[in-house]
Amino acid sequence: MASSILSHVVSDLCIGKPAVRVLPQSTPIAAALATLRAGADPFVFVFVDAASSDAKKTATAVSVVKVSVAEILCYVCGDSGNLGDPAAALSRPVSMITAAVGDHGVTRRVDPQTSLLDAIDVLLANNSHSLVVPLHARAGRKKHHHHHVPSASSTYCVLTQQDIVRHLFGSISLFSPVAALTIASLGLIHRDVHAVHVDDDALDAIPLLQTSIGSGTAVAVVADDNALVGEICPGVLSSCDVESVSAAFAALSAGDVMTYIDCYFSPPEFLLRSVRARLTEKGLHAMRDIMDAAYTTDAAALSSSTSSSDEESPLARSGRARRMSSGTGSFRWRSTEDVAACHAGNSLVAVMAQALAHRVGHVWVVEEVTGALVGVVSCADVLAVLRNHLRPECYSDEL
Repeated sequence: MASSILSHVVSDLCIGKPAVRVLPQSTPIAAALATLRAGADPFVFVFVDAASSDAKKTATAVSVVKVSVAEILCYVCGDSGNLGDPAAALSRPVSMITAAVGDHGVTRRVDPQTSLLDAIDVLLANNSHSLVVPLHARAGRKKHHHHHVPSASSTYCVLTQQDIVRHLFGSISLFSPVAALTIASLGLIHRDVHAVHVDDDALDAIPLLQTSIGSGTAVAVVADDNALVGEICPGVLSSCDVESVSAAFAALSAGDVMTYIDCYFSPPEFLLRSVRARLTEKGLHAMRDIMDAAYTTDAAALSSSTSSSDEESPLARSGRARRMSSGTGSFRWRSTEDVAACHAGNSLVAVMAQALAHRVGHVWVVEEVTGALVGVVSCADVLAVLRNHLRPECYSDEL
């Protein structure tokens, strides 16, 4: 069993995974959003000229940057000028997003024949959450194209930390007795979490959201007693339109934004009125108009449907597709209150199961009695523990 795991290469984990979309950096942000809406994946990759990256210096450094709805939301809501004129912000090239994302958005390229252990090392050494793997060399076992420079016309699949954890989880008995140890005893609980109070302005969560994207976690939303009541998760935001959810962030509290996201496909009128009124008070008339236009279009789509069932309307079918489909297996629709949470005394294998069930890269740690937020366990930390347990010397006798 150990020898089998150690002999795996990344192409083994890419079987059946679809190609991801790669856009040139001159693509308008609005066009990148349209591409996200048209597909099932929660992100696209943006091609960045090799001259502006480290691709020439390092074989594993690539010239693609991962961009999702969450990054675009942070770009729009993180600047007052963008909030005042969101149409102008969305007309700019997507290179504005890649520049704002910084190093945490850079995705590393690995050859299809890279060993699983080496791939984990690349992820951990570069603090990356995913790898891109060229699709062209899956069939052979020879090592080619090590110095292939990615381009917008190249074809890739993406391998995430969660994909590797899921793969290793299938052989969990191999990790005995480590898998049965508690996350507290393994020192996996990070206390410095990104959290906002339910009554805080949602805009206060934007810088925290941007940081959490880089750490592969989310923004926790807590009550007065520090009890975890939900989260603002990049994955959940992937089913929202930036135009309307930006309006909600600009107008509502963190708790109300959670409600808005949960009922995004059919928000109650009182909540829409509250958003409109608050945007008017702030002088964000352009943002209000964009939100109104979005929901007017949705209402027209609903009224023009010939189906007697809302579930069969164009909007309902579109929403269902965005909620339930996932080309990479890294996303599914869930409520902002449907968080992955555990206790400090839970075992590593239990926490892995929680993360995989929710398809996220983090699990919140709460007090068993009060529900107070204690910390967070990241997928990267889990991978580090598993990687250490898989060192070849541990299985020299078997190999």
